[in-house]
Amino acid sequence: MKPVEVEIFGRRFSLRSDKPTETIQLANAISQQVNELYEKYEHLDFSRLLLLAAFEREEKLRDLIKENEELRSELDRVNQMIEKIMNM
Repeated sequence: MKPVEVEIFGRRFSLRSDKPTETIQLANAISQQVNELYEKYEHLDFSRLLLLAAFEREEKLRDLIKENEELRSELDRVNQMIEKIMNM
């Protein structure tokens, strides 16, 4: 693991990562999200902004997982239809 410095919402963090470039990109995305939330909720402190960002990301992840499952199911149905057609 390599040491990597990231900045989120103006605060520096020292981390260790096997993928420093990806870690920096993730930190930049989180920082951007926290900055956007701060524009809406100026009264929230850093910890609460991070918590809100985590909840938003978790919600989006769950939506994407559900969508992926639906697409996988649809793909299975299409593959079954193709198999039936090929066996005729």
